[in-house]
Amino acid sequence: MKKTFPLLMLSLTLALGACGAPPAGPGAADLGQPPTSAAQPLPVTGDVTPLFGGHARPELFRDRVAALASDLWQSLPDQAAAPQDGGGPAGNIKTVRVYYSDPLPTTYPYRDGGSFHAIMLANLLGQYDNVRVIRAPISQYRSGDAAQDLRTFYIGTVYDEKIPAAFLNDVKAGAPVTWIGYNIWEMGDMSALGLQYRSLHTALTPAQIAATYSTVNYKGYNYKKYPAQQEIIELKADPAKTQTLAVARDAVGDAIPYLVRSKNFYYVADNPFQYIHPTDRYLVMADSLKTMLGDTGTATCKKQAILRLEDISAINDPQGMRDTLDAISALKVPFAMTVIPESYYGGVSYPWKGNRGGLQQLYRAVTMGGLVIQHGTTHNYHGLRDPEGESGDEWEFWDKENDHALALLNPASAQARVQQGRDVLLSLGINAQMWTTPHYEADVGLYPAINKIYPRAIERRMYTADGVREGQFFPYPVRDEYGTLVVPENLGNIQVGYLSDSVLDAAEANKNLSCAYASVFVHPYLLEKDYVGPDKLTKASLTALIKGIQAKGYTFVNPLNVTTRTLK
Repeated sequence: MKKTFPLLMLSLTLALGACGAPPAGPGAADLGQPPTSAAQPLPVTGDVTPLFGGHARPELFRDRVAALASDLWQSLPDQAAAPQDGGGPAGNIKTVRVYYSDPLPTTYPYRDGGSFHAIMLANLLGQYDNVRVIRAPISQYRSGDAAQDLRTFYIGTVYDEKIPAAFLNDVKAGAPVTWIGYNIWEMGDMSALGLQYRSLHTALTPAQIAATYSTVNYKGYNYKKYPAQQEIIELKADPAKTQTLAVARDAVGDAIPYLVRSKNFYYVADNPFQYIHPTDRYLVMADSLKTMLGDTGTATCKKQAILRLEDISAINDPQGMRDTLDAISALKVPFAMTVIPESYYGGVSYPWKGNRGGLQQLYRAVTMGGLVIQHGTTHNYHGLRDPEGESGDEWEFWDKENDHALALLNPASAQARVQQGRDVLLSLGINAQMWTTPHYEADVGLYPAINKIYPRAIERRMYTADGVREGQFFPYPVRDEYGTLVVPENLGNIQVGYLSDSVLDAAEANKNLSCAYASVFVHPYLLEKDYVGPDKLTKASLTALIKGIQAKGYTFVNPLNVTTRTLK
């Protein structure tokens, strides 16, 4: 057996342009559609200084007109957030164990990420509201543990680490175990399982990466691994004793088992949590968990789609939002929208009340049934850091430029900041019911505080363990590491280099899953008439995208109605 230098195990954050500022130039004035059929008085010109904190009318607002008191909806009282979905029927809790490679010494120039990938697996297991996950390093395994619980997973990320003999014996005795990645060779003779270790295939150079086993065929769909340094383990599987559920193929078409089952034992030939992306073999692992846990309830699952409008702010030209809503209204599909409560550009506040047309389009969206999601409070560093940047461009709960937590944010101050933004929306008569973190990134210690206001979120998320901090997306709703009910965002968004065809490819890849979701978001500024980027949308192209997702068998739903399932 050839000993190789273990690869750095990372997952791609791949926020896919989760947020973005609209074009810098202003659009033409647009009064939009009023929220009711009652006639709305036209605004009068005059001094609007109080709207802008003592500043004159800002340049970006030069074509906007201020709202009148009669335009505004009545403010709303705050109500407690909807309770989190519970932990399944009493007495029906099922325990799953996840063991991972013991962390490498801190003196190593890289980290293996084993404990981090255990979190990723536990998050996926959070699709069930009655599954309890116990995580521990493999060195802590005790004889009989794997036989006591519904299933035990081992994620091998440290090459040739010592596996406890008790674990090997329990696997051979038929305990329900899923083995992922390295060290399967320590099992020795696996003839009783119908398996035999053959080799470890390593691809380090561009030529090797192009030639290696980078395509995984599962249920007739070819999932593509990210073209990076990678390894895969080859086992020989006796078809009389095993079932190969997925195969990996190389550039010339040669195939080896990728996911193989032998009675109660499953083997996954690489680490599917390394370098994940929207059409990755990560989806194979995510879908196969139901089979490994004996889930027989997926036959009732329907393919569900989620449409989200992103970065709705007071600075936007109302025309882009108006055209977006026109397309959605014609199709009569449910949708959601992330709304930025306060906008700052150059340190100047751009309030909703200063953009009558934009506010009316926001009201129109709510009247159409659009679910409001709070998208940060300022979506920049206003009051937190200097320079603070522009709303929509910058992060808010993580210092991205310096890659560390913001000194002025702790759980209490973060909760207060979120509440501040919520109060702004309530003062406009708007009740936000979910949360999306700006650019999907926060200091992980802040998530429990955010949960106290919004126990539901729709986003991709950041996780950290043993010196590794990376991102994860979910192909279905989960209760994650922080106790948040996370609604999936798995298709990404229209942006340069990732257009409608790419979104539809991701929808196709996810269609293969037993409980499939297709969650996409778009920025209405892409429909503004002055926007000329290669990712520009029109009412026709947005309509085609939505219909394209529907044509794959998905039905658009309100994300507030999406939740976890109970494992029978």
